[in-house]
Amino acid sequence: MASEPSSPADNDSCEGDDLEDVDSAGEEIESVGSGSARKRVSARTVLTGRGVTMAMLLSDGILEPGDACLSIDYLGQKFVGDLLPNGKIKWQGSNRVFNSPSAWAIHCKKMVNPSKKSGCGWASVKYKGKKLDIYKTIWFRKQRGANAPSPANTDESMEDEEEEEEEEEREGKKEEDRHAKARQALSLSGSFRVKQDVKERPSVKHTSLGSRDPDQDPNTLVEYSHFSALGKMQPFTMSITTNCLLLMDFHCHLTTSEVVGYLGGKWDPASQHLSILQAFPCRCRLGDKENAIVVEEEIRQGMMLRGLSLVGWYHSHPHCQADPSLRDVDCQMEYQVAMKGLGATYQPCVGFIVAPFHLTEPIVESTIQAFWVMPPPEHKPHEYGMPMSMNFTAIQDSYLTQDVVNEMKWVSDYYSGAPDFLFFKEPWHQDKTFLEKVKGSLAKKLPKDQVSGQLLDFVQSLLTTQQGQEKHTSR
Repeated sequence: MASEPSSPADNDSCEGDDLEDVDSAGEEIESVGSGSARKRVSARTVLTGRGVTMAMLLSDGILEPGDACLSIDYLGQKFVGDLLPNGKIKWQGSNRVFNSPSAWAIHCKKMVNPSKKSGCGWASVKYKGKKLDIYKTIWFRKQRGANAPSPANTDESMEDEEEEEEEEEREGKKEEDRHAKARQALSLSGSFRVKQDVKERPSVKHTSLGSRDPDQDPNTLVEYSHFSALGKMQPFTMSITTNCLLLMDFHCHLTTSEVVGYLGGKWDPASQHLSILQAFPCRCRLGDKENAIVVEEEIRQGMMLRGLSLVGWYHSHPHCQADPSLRDVDCQMEYQVAMKGLGATYQPCVGFIVAPFHLTEPIVESTIQAFWVMPPPEHKPHEYGMPMSMNFTAIQDSYLTQDVVNEMKWVSDYYSGAPDFLFFKEPWHQDKTFLEKVKGSLAKKLPKDQVSGQLLDFVQSLLTTQQGQEKHTSR
């Protein structure tokens, strides 16, 4: 799950990523650059290639600074960056600046594949369509003479590049296979159903859990309990706007992977009513902790500008029902404890789970379930919290706000071209496509001025235009 919104890191430029490549030993044989940017090049740098930087190539006229002159292609995604005069890289679509090709390459690759640990930046980043390795070789020859052989580690660099490309090809094939199976699992059309036996995961009753067990699967789904069955009343009332529900539902339909977002609203302590007014999708991948810090800070600022408070969060269950897992229960409990405050400062926090696909029935509309967690009794602190179903009222908006339109564009653009982006023209059930399924689910969440269906036409245009594009940008 996503973490609570937090402040951004003090330094977002990934300083230090190139320290292992800097060689201070060796005889200084010549200077590169001038003025305050003047650097000294050691003999070992020229012989081995250690310590070469983008600034050196700029100083010697091998490269020139410019907008959109750098790019990375990885597993079907394309990232574009600007080369700054100081040799650093500014990633287009964000304000992030990276000190080296390796820092930028690793960050981008981890966005697509969070398990990615390393990568050769000089072999991954292209300058005006050609890999930086080529320009590094030109620099070496200029330093050592036009007829001099390439540096000693050139062969090793070529081998590293080949190994990197082979690894990326293997990773790409695995990703394509995994997401193809995931898309097929969501389809109810006969051509897919004959290939697999898809069953809903069983949910267990809370009473069967007992005390916490380290061997318990955190992905175990738990049935909701109801306040009425316990002889209790819901602790507060809730309402949510249709614009908010529409954006949540749209976001959760875009990919076969789990997504997450935050909810902004207002709490009225006098009436004990929670109003959920706007959804804020997270345009980052689960597991991408580094980028999540930036995304969550921007969401926090967006809420403040609109006079809203953080009142909850949502996430999707693309491959199972909308019952919370034990991990969801613990996450929701942590949010409640962190946000509850004391006395007059008390503010509740709620969770929403969106299950856009019913794996065994052709139900068009997504299941959207709100929940709150009842803490375990004080004399049984080692038990799991109890997930409680929360009733809410949907308030129909008069019109679609520009915020919602923008978020729909941005979030579809973020997933467009990714291997887990849903193929909306593929069959979902009988003669209905996934696009028709999405439009059908959104139809009951339209604002008052959209009864004629202009929004659904916009959704169709947006998704069919995005389909097949290779773009993947950050919030």
